[in-house]
Amino acid sequence: MMARLDPIHGLRELLADPAPPTSEIETHLAQVWDALAGDDGGMLGRKLHGRMEAVVWNPPVLTFRIERHGATVLKSSRAEVQEWTVDLEQRTKSVGVVGRRQLQPPQPRMNVMPVAEELASAILGGRQDPRLKWDGAGRVRLLMNTVLPTGSAVKETLAGRRKRLREAVAALLGAAGWKMGKANVFEKLGAA
Repeated sequence: MMARLDPIHGLRELLADPAPPTSEIETHLAQVWDALAGDDGGMLGRKLHGRMEAVVWNPPVLTFRIERHGATVLKSSRAEVQEWTVDLEQRTKSVGVVGRRQLQPPQPRMNVMPVAEELASAILGGRQDPRLKWDGAGRVRLLMNTVLPTGSAVKETLAGRRKRLREAVAALLGAAGWKMGKANVFEKLGAA
């Protein structure tokens, strides 16, 4: 009866070739992936196929990069680029993040000044506006989720737009004797 060949040994033999095809490395590595100790970073061996980049074999260590798309599920336009180190002698794998790659064009930067000017004008004029909630004559809350609703942009983009809008409104109102107390709440100085 013939002894079963160790799959890691088979991968090492493949890597001994001066220029093994990446697709074959992916196939062999996927077969031994679960046998390697260490952090798998949520990566399944089957996800290696067709995705390994910058493959370098420096015996006994194999390194490669792979694009991970987890954030795209949350509407991000960027993928995380991970670098993996596989030590075939120690039978271990480890991962680190080495960057991000733009997959789709980012949303255009929003000019918040026209909206900030509208809001500041409504506040200074004491006017009702569906984006404002008044608490007396000298205190108003900016209803940020009405102005820039959740889901109108990806999380980081939306947070940046809201921050820039809040700061622009605060600057316009500050020049007229208003200050921002709690987030999105503006009060007229000296109002009781």
